[in-house]
Amino acid sequence: MPDPRTHEVDVGALLENRPLGRFHIVTLALCFLILFVDGLDFGSANVGAPSILRAFGAEAGAMGTVFSAGYFGIFLGSVIFGIVGDRFGRKLGALLGVLAYSLPALLMPFATSLDQVALFRFLTGLGIGGVVPNVIALLSETAPKRYRVSAVMASFVGYSLGNATIGQVAAWAIPVFGWWIVFVTAGTAGILLFTVLIFLLPESIQLLAAKQPDSPRLKALVTRLAPELTITPETRFVLKRPAHETKFSLSLLFTGFRRFATPLIWIAFFAEALTYMTLSAWFAVILERAGLPPMQAALTFSFAAMGAILAIMTLGPMMDRFGPKAAVVSAGIAVSSIYYLGTPGLAPWLITAVGILAYASAAATHQSLNGMVGGFYPTIIRGNGVGYATGMGRIAAIFGPGFVGTLFAQLPLQQVLVFIAAPDLVVAAVCIALDRLRKTRLAEERELPASEKLPA
Repeated sequence: MPDPRTHEVDVGALLENRPLGRFHIVTLALCFLILFVDGLDFGSANVGAPSILRAFGAEAGAMGTVFSAGYFGIFLGSVIFGIVGDRFGRKLGALLGVLAYSLPALLMPFATSLDQVALFRFLTGLGIGGVVPNVIALLSETAPKRYRVSAVMASFVGYSLGNATIGQVAAWAIPVFGWWIVFVTAGTAGILLFTVLIFLLPESIQLLAAKQPDSPRLKALVTRLAPELTITPETRFVLKRPAHETKFSLSLLFTGFRRFATPLIWIAFFAEALTYMTLSAWFAVILERAGLPPMQAALTFSFAAMGAILAIMTLGPMMDRFGPKAAVVSAGIAVSSIYYLGTPGLAPWLITAVGILAYASAAATHQSLNGMVGGFYPTIIRGNGVGYATGMGRIAAIFGPGFVGTLFAQLPLQQVLVFIAAPDLVVAAVCIALDRLRKTRLAEERELPASEKLPA
């Protein structure tokens, strides 16, 4: 709050204790749209996989190369655009990410081989991965502390809605236009969104206060956030944080309590991606292998993404209240339902129901990690912290779908699903450890001077 003697405003305290208002809602809505189109792009290859294989006359294992190429791009994008966001702003990082995932998608109709499809998916992946650290960082630095995890997870409802929408497009439009229609739909939506974001997406107030405290943009944004404040030409904006945390250094990811938190977070993201990213990539193929016809498999993909929305909205408030241990519930449901999905002889309605439960619980576990990771890092390194963490997941995603592609030719479906489900058991264990670490840190923080408290 402003100091009447110095006209100083600590934007960290202002944001942390602010009630929800129009500024928060607009920022959340725009981040929701970014991730909605991100979900369109991400899901386009997954839900279109069976049709792509049929169009090019390829076996299932060949699609593993396409998935791995896309995930390699997502890995690079999450790191590269995380750095861009920390250095040049969350808005620029998000804008470039949206552009990066839109333009290659529009080139998909010109692909004449699976190798070209893989190349375009790699380029699209750069943007798909790139927007995530910037959205997480922007919302973590904008939402009041008590709503921080819920805000991030609510934005990822957009991602699940994008998956659900592209599933509907695949079910109804692919039989008419062909496999490429899902990519053109996603790319066109991205270009339209890019135009809107240029004018409406705000920059992170905390990042501006840390890097450009005299910026006119900062004064304008604070005025929008808190119009009741009296801001004069003498008003100074500051972001109070430990003195050594003024610029990014990789060592900061392992400073203090983060020397334990960061490795645990990386393990969680890596293991979780082996389950969720692999399941998501092969989900439509798995449903067809389990016994569903192509159209019903595409619709189930869409319904499962809708189920993920409900699961995420349920888990978000639980994460805010109970911490990382809340994700143990969703991880446990994911493991059991993924395994059961491979049971031979299931009726079509049961395949649909179990598939929805498996995908929704795995998605909620995935988004719970995205929701909590920003809180472990201070503003100046948050984009990099999130980028490196999600990057660990992208590394796993590079190998997971490709490995499962080879298993399809060698093992029955239920044994393949064991490999997909098992890593979420590791996620559950790590979330318990992170929860204990968080509680220990909070207890220690109460005894620390203000300059050493956990940054917002």
